[in-house]
Amino acid sequence: MIFSLLTYNVLFGKAFIQLEKILSKYKPDVLCLQEVDTNEENLGKLGKFGYKLADYSNSFIKFGKVYGVATYFKAKKIEFVKSDSFNLPKSVYEMITTIVKILKEVSKPRTILRTDFLLAENKKTVAIYNAHLSVVGINRTRTRQLQTVLNHAVKDTKLPIIITGDFNYFPYRRKKLENLMTQYRFIEATSDISYTIRYPNKKFAQYGLIEELAAKILRKYFNGRVKTDYTFFKNLKMLKTERIEVKFSDHYPIISTFKIT
Repeated sequence: MIFSLLTYNVLFGKAFIQLEKILSKYKPDVLCLQEVDTNEENLGKLGKFGYKLADYSNSFIKFGKVYGVATYFKAKKIEFVKSDSFNLPKSVYEMITTIVKILKEVSKPRTILRTDFLLAENKKTVAIYNAHLSVVGINRTRTRQLQTVLNHAVKDTKLPIIITGDFNYFPYRRKKLENLMTQYRFIEATSDISYTIRYPNKKFAQYGLIEELAAKILRKYFNGRVKTDYTFFKNLKMLKTERIEVKFSDHYPIISTFKIT
């Protein structure tokens, strides 16, 4: 059976309202979204396009709203089986800000969402991890977060598994990321994509102080283009992966097509 998966950071919900234009053209079977406003009304908006919410998981609070990851699917082709979410290790910055947020009683842990689906045509199960790793911090923190995910998945030795989302893995020590995923027998579906995010010279969105500082550095040294979004897989065959050239967010949507026999 052939199915497609789209991962997209929707920029604090900014691109969420533009999803119809992408869905009508590319028709992905599974959507893995990051930085989604997780209030109930907003999460239900994709139902009119034929997508059901499998589950969501909160990640952080910004601009007075709770944002997280959400995974959707086409019910005619795929059946929802179960989901699970768990906390990820925090960066030093997140530990400090968490203390402040706890005092304000608005703390939310950064989590990852795993969703298991049954493919209708061949009754095969696939597990999909929807990830949004720490924005502020060093790559060592993100590596520890990925290690948590991989340890969670390691028991499923024969199950088709996809790990996708916004890794926020900045362009240094990239080999360490590759070696870690290879160690657990994951293959990168996004290996031929050179960048997945752009920081234009003009201010594109409302960033916090730390994010705007990072954007300035990346504009100066990397022409504002970096690769932070990834899709890794194992125990299935990838047919193609492409970057979708739309500018609704500072990230580009990435769609991959897989085959399970």
